[in-house]
Amino acid sequence: MRIGYVATVAILLLIPLSGVLATPITLDKAMELAVANNKELQVKRLAIKTAESDRLKARQVLPSNPELELEAVSGALTSSSGEGTLQIGLSQEIELGGQRKHRTSIADSRIELSRLEVSTAEQSLRRDVRAAYYSLLLAQQRLSFVRFVDSLATSLRDTAAIRVKSGTRPTSEFTFLDLDLAVSRTTVNNAEAAIGEAKNQLMQLLGGGTDTYLEAVGEIAYQPFSMSEDSLVSLAAVHRSELSANRFRQSASADELALARSERMPNLTITGFYSRQSSSFSSGDFIGNNGSIQGLKSTDHLLGIKLSMPLPLIDKRRPEIARSTSDIDVLNATEQSLTNQVRYEVQSAYRVLKISENTLEMLRQVQPESDSLFQMLQSAYAQGRITVSDYLSQKDRLLHVRLNLLDAYKTYVNAQTECERAVGLDWNQMQQGELK
Repeated sequence: MRIGYVATVAILLLIPLSGVLATPITLDKAMELAVANNKELQVKRLAIKTAESDRLKARQVLPSNPELELEAVSGALTSSSGEGTLQIGLSQEIELGGQRKHRTSIADSRIELSRLEVSTAEQSLRRDVRAAYYSLLLAQQRLSFVRFVDSLATSLRDTAAIRVKSGTRPTSEFTFLDLDLAVSRTTVNNAEAAIGEAKNQLMQLLGGGTDTYLEAVGEIAYQPFSMSEDSLVSLAAVHRSELSANRFRQSASADELALARSERMPNLTITGFYSRQSSSFSSGDFIGNNGSIQGLKSTDHLLGIKLSMPLPLIDKRRPEIARSTSDIDVLNATEQSLTNQVRYEVQSAYRVLKISENTLEMLRQVQPESDSLFQMLQSAYAQGRITVSDYLSQKDRLLHVRLNLLDAYKTYVNAQTECERAVGLDWNQMQQGELK
């Protein structure tokens, strides 16, 4: 059983060539700035408020406002009769079949989906910032190292020039060292260009301009990953954003289907009314002849309730039911496809991570020996025990071990980032095997 350990590679703080003092920035500060300035996150947070307002509408107890009806009829305007009717009614539509519950569930699913989109976007932004930040750290260390190599090459070339002039060394030795210095200067220029590119990439993520002088400070922590491949796949099945989003969509589609089916039942309308009737009449209405005496019939006061419901002769919800059923079938098939895709991506990311760990550990082990051999090589050349061609060929091999180590750290960081994306958790959560 391999015992894990924690190792770090220190990163040097560099001064820009222009002489302008750089502003140091930590990884935590970089992530804070990126999250605060990112416009996409701001838009997605507003989408949450929109979804929450839709939920307020869905939770309304009544589908519509009560309707007030007033009816007044009188014969006074068209005849001498004083007959008349006054009716006041108040009607209210009532939903049946739990439609409000289904609408609320749909709104809840859409809110959770909006929140998931914000969380996923923020997590992706943090991964990108972390990768860009570590790229800048490694670019800084590479530049520091190649500058050291360049200063050594400059010193050797200048020393060789003096010795050639004095006749103690052949001209070819100066030529070899001068060529080596040209290669060294090219490497320095490439390293400086790489730092500029890394800074620009980081500044774009932070939401700032590309002319800002930044220097990354901190360290890259290295610890062999202890979880198994199967455990990582299980984590991804719970936390991968695509699977979580598909589950929310499945829930919303199921509620949409239930809502469409419940809407087949027509809504009930309940009306409560008050009615008052009055009429005028002559005495002939009672004794059989037409007299001149007129009277007023007692006024009638009526209270009543009326129920009404449309007849569901035409199924207007059939298209919605068919669409929701189709959506559910598509989402079920998508879930299986996503599950297979996530499993493949996690397995691939895990294996790349393990390869990067093995390469990094191997180079870390040989690095001290390489440095020791380089010192011995310098001593042997200074004492004249080896030729300049042997010195230069061996020097390049030994110094490239350190450059390869930096490349191995970059590959390791990229493998970490891909593993985070494949699982849907950050590195610390994966290290803890966190299951929520």
